[in-house]
Amino acid sequence: MVGERPETIVEEREEVMVPITADANPIQRTAYFIKPTLDFIEQQSLFRPPPLSSPFTDFKLGKWPLKLYFTGWIDPLKNWKIWVEQMHSSYQSIWKKAGIYEAIMGSTYRTRRNYDLFSSLAERWCPFTNSFIFPWGEATITMEDIMVLGGFCVTGEPVSKPLETKDLINIKEQWGKSLELGTKVSGHQGWMKQFMGEGSELEHIAFLSLWLSRHVFGQKLQNTIGGDLFSVAIHLAHGTRLALGPAVLASIYRDLRLLKGTIMDSLELLMNGRDDEFLSLTLRAPLRLVQVWAWERFPGLRPVPSAMNYGEPRIARWHGLKKLVIEDVRMVLDSAQDTFQWRPYAIPTRNWPFPKFYPEKEEWKVIYPHSDQELQSFAQCLRVCELVGIDCLELYLPHRVAMQFGIDQDLPCTVTGFLKNPETARSNYSKLIWNAKLYVPARLFEADVTTRYLAWWKQSAGNPQGGFTFTGIVRRPRSSRRCRRSPLGSTIKKEVLAHDDDAEVPPGFPPKHKMTNPKTSESYLSSSIGNKEGNDADVPPGFEPKSKLIHCLEKIMQNEAVPGDAGDANGSGNYTSCSDVYSSLEMNENEAQQKSYRAVEIPGPGLELELRISRLERVIADMKAKRLMAAYSTSITK
Repeated sequence: MVGERPETIVEEREEVMVPITADANPIQRTAYFIKPTLDFIEQQSLFRPPPLSSPFTDFKLGKWPLKLYFTGWIDPLKNWKIWVEQMHSSYQSIWKKAGIYEAIMGSTYRTRRNYDLFSSLAERWCPFTNSFIFPWGEATITMEDIMVLGGFCVTGEPVSKPLETKDLINIKEQWGKSLELGTKVSGHQGWMKQFMGEGSELEHIAFLSLWLSRHVFGQKLQNTIGGDLFSVAIHLAHGTRLALGPAVLASIYRDLRLLKGTIMDSLELLMNGRDDEFLSLTLRAPLRLVQVWAWERFPGLRPVPSAMNYGEPRIARWHGLKKLVIEDVRMVLDSAQDTFQWRPYAIPTRNWPFPKFYPEKEEWKVIYPHSDQELQSFAQCLRVCELVGIDCLELYLPHRVAMQFGIDQDLPCTVTGFLKNPETARSNYSKLIWNAKLYVPARLFEADVTTRYLAWWKQSAGNPQGGFTFTGIVRRPRSSRRCRRSPLGSTIKKEVLAHDDDAEVPPGFPPKHKMTNPKTSESYLSSSIGNKEGNDADVPPGFEPKSKLIHCLEKIMQNEAVPGDAGDANGSGNYTSCSDVYSSLEMNENEAQQKSYRAVEIPGPGLELELRISRLERVIADMKAKRLMAAYSTSITK
């Protein structure tokens, strides 16, 4: 209504904040929190995360009495890419209108399964909060990840929308019998053989039915077509925008909950000596998104991503890559406090444009039904709600993982009032966001936690110390130009004061206005921090001062020559090609294995630096995990 005060999706207030990854003095500043907040619903009881000690330290898929079937995580069919390309020329505009273009294109890429990583994540899943519980904090796959990695839209009509118009009903009557007969053929390959090249509207509907059954909503029986998805396919074929995102995320939450429970049941079989019995579980969700989510956020666990071509979906970075050989995946997960990337999509990636909800400066937006689609989607990602899937209903609690959206984290309140009624949940989710005030954080800003949250989490994580005393609290205005913490492990947390254009520096890198070439990986691992002043105080060991790296990056992106040595005050030193600057870096054993099976050769020097830094991140994560394991073993011995 005109003159009505806007609803706020994010709450703004003064609060004492502290980094979650560093022992630093608290700062009193203006902070932002996703609603509902604790103060907003008057001190309700808090959910305590489960104990972090895991009984699954020896769990390995294939060795336990558990058989898993992944019907929603299947490689593309042999000629699937050809069919996609054929349909693309005629229907790409309809796919974009329906919000499924990136999701369809993403289905042509293969994601190899890493059982160790996937099972280790499943062990840490909490079905009460729909999140992963780590010793250092809480994280989960959100609707933002479903949008960015899966290409699914989170706004639009519900997936269960019936065929209401006469035209759509006639289409189902016209083609329904042919589709039903198609389900009798032998599997997905037979379906494709029957309909591919049909050249009519029926082919498009059959194409979408196969895509939905194989890559979106996996079926209970592998290689079958879901007859209940025909109506969904007809809607999409006519450009109806359906909110596939929440339905996909609901299925992921459901399968992670079922998997966690089945792992517990298999553990009970082992403990009772019933080794001759086996459990089986069919997982129907597109769970490859969970593995890619982990690769995006845990540098020590991911292979070197492939180069992206312009216009490719982000999941193309991980096409066909083999897993790294990690001695102890669980240890890497549990020791990732300093390396976990809360906002990986804020890091510049060549040929991948930032969404509009990653502005360079923080913004307040008022959201209406006619507002920009990306901003509406971001607003939807921040709303606590129930997600309605094809056959499931799951809670979505983004206020528990606010830092993944660049928003500060406070004590998570208990959410009540949900009726577990699909129709009510569907109606609530579909309500248009009208006159809502939305805070959009700056791309480079990294959020903090309140001091009470940090104390609560440490108590919940089993710290017997109880209370925490924070001293030296200072009052400081909030700045959207604060550098993010380095993904290499150092916690850089300061104001950028030197130059105006430093706000565009990639996360974890020094200011743009000065830069030189990093040293080799050998010197990185062996040298100590040299003389450092000012902004150079947080430079990782073995790297040149911060004041010189961004200039090289700019030259690399422009395919220009880069100064080999900045010794000349006039900048007239010797120049060399950017591809030679990092040629002295050496690969470790895992990287050498990858070199033989890289699906996409990284072209040009533009991504050379990203590749080298990714390797260094993994080396550091591996070293840290081994040190913690050694310390843990020593304590057990004592």
